Amino acid sequence: MSNYDTAKLQPLLFGDKTRYLWEIFQRHVGSKGVLGHLQIRPVLNSIGLYPTQSQIYELVHCACEFSGRAPVDHITFGEFCVLIVELQHQYRINSSGPRLRSQMKSKSAQSLECHRLKRRFSVFLGGSCNPTTWRHDIAIPFFKQNGITFYNPQVNNWRPELLEIEDQAKQTAEVLFFVVDNQTRSTASMVEAAYLAGCGRQLILVIKKFEPPVFIYGEKLSDRELDDLDRSHAYLADLVERMSIPVFVDIHTALQCTKRILKSNLKVEDLSLADGAQPVRCPQIRVANELLKVKDVFNTLDTSSLGRLSWEDVQLAFRAITDHNLPKNVSSKLRSMTFTFEQFCCLLGEFRYHRKSALQSFLRVFSQLPSKITNFLHRSVSNRQQISESCRSRQRDIFLGGSCGNSRWRDDIAIPILLKHGISFYNPQMEDWNMHYIALEAAVKDSCRLLLYVITDDTRAMTSMLEAGHFIGQGCNIVLCIQDLQNGAQIDHEKLSPNAVADYNRARTYLADLANRDRVPVFDNVSEAVSCAVQRFISEYTNHLGPPI
Repeated sequence: MSNYDTAKLQPLLFGDKTRYLWEIFQRHVGSKGVLGHLQIRPVLNSIGLYPTQSQIYELVHCACEFSGRAPVDHITFGEFCVLIVELQHQYRINSSGPRLRSQMKSKSAQSLECHRLKRRFSVFLGGSCNPTTWRHDIAIPFFKQNGITFYNPQVNNWRPELLEIEDQAKQTAEVLFFVVDNQTRSTASMVEAAYLAGCGRQLILVIKKFEPPVFIYGEKLSDRELDDLDRSHAYLADLVERMSIPVFVDIHTALQCTKRILKSNLKVEDLSLADGAQPVRCPQIRVANELLKVKDVFNTLDTSSLGRLSWEDVQLAFRAITDHNLPKNVSSKLRSMTFTFEQFCCLLGEFRYHRKSALQSFLRVFSQLPSKITNFLHRSVSNRQQISESCRSRQRDIFLGGSCGNSRWRDDIAIPILLKHGISFYNPQMEDWNMHYIALEAAVKDSCRLLLYVITDDTRAMTSMLEAGHFIGQGCNIVLCIQDLQNGAQIDHEKLSPNAVADYNRARTYLADLANRDRVPVFDNVSEAVSCAVQRFISEYTNHLGPPI
């Protein structure tokens, strides 16, 4: 049992639902009575909820930051209740999320056309190559043993004429089996995996975590480069999970799942925990937003800043959030209580989706409310409308993706040009970036009409190349500027070795090739790329939709 004593526990449990959630919660909490961030996903999986890792990052950060708690690595029982009931509600209504505003075409038709070609191989073995031996040591023996045909692009004597055969095998394979290992940088393989996930292909992806010290080509990676590559792994995993595709950490489990897909005619997204996969459902939901809304309403009514609400204020807060009243059979004992934010979250967890027709209930009682309450509710409805308008106002015309760090292409070139043309934009560059921003930035990208990615010659830019490749795969309206790293290049005051320069340029070359095949404009000059983005936006949107947002 956690360190909640009986006196503290009783006011948190308001009915069968919170009692059930408490039983689950207390089986996994530590000595401090909170749920650690590493335990959240397994606990949710145990009750049929499957968030992405970035959803959990964002929730934990918001929960701790807005309550002033440290360290940022846990959630409380009340926050757990809000998380559970919101995810369960979204699953019930089968929330699929909005369509990408920048999406111009679907790759599904193209994928179907590719599958009409004659299939010679069931599996394409993509991912890390030399010096890795995972194909010959593990994958190929497994597929031979199970009678599964495969194409291995890793050959001793590669010839240019093999390129067409390799491409056809990749296009027609039923499953694309990719391993991003920890013995190479795997730069081009990561871009390719991100692209294929965006295309909606059946992708089995294994990402093996780096374990310091890391040596590649006999060269020890610096801490900064290792941080960059770890971030790239996290971004790739998120891009893939946002397509409801599970990501694997163990190649043997991934092989068994590939066999199950082929033998049972399953889709990758249908794999379950029983198969050894980490399923993902409703990856676009931002549960952290819901928690922030609850906190905002609580603080608005906590006019004395005591961290507690009276029963009357709790009723108002409940209506402001749910648009209906608390059930009439709520215990009369609660009426003499004052509620902390934790207790209010538990109350929401118990009763938020308790009524079948919340809006009708709200309308029935609205005319009978005292003027003080109706005035507050009018303000709360107005506030929600303003929040909705604010969300729309946060939509931007162009997303300024690409190299960050010390790169100044946004401030010096892109932003002045966009301001001159009255085109709105989102600038993701910030000093103190953290993993929890992944989900936030993903939502912003989804709402932009055009994506501009500038890959400069003074950054590794791996995460930016992954994003660009992924959005090309999704058929988005995108413009690229790609600059190669030069020999002797320095990043963060560290000189890159010739091998490192070659690896990061290999990803640049692969991304440019993807773009060319998909007729995405590619430049090596920032001003030209920005001008192209402006002209595309003006020609494709302003004539049809009126002035820019």
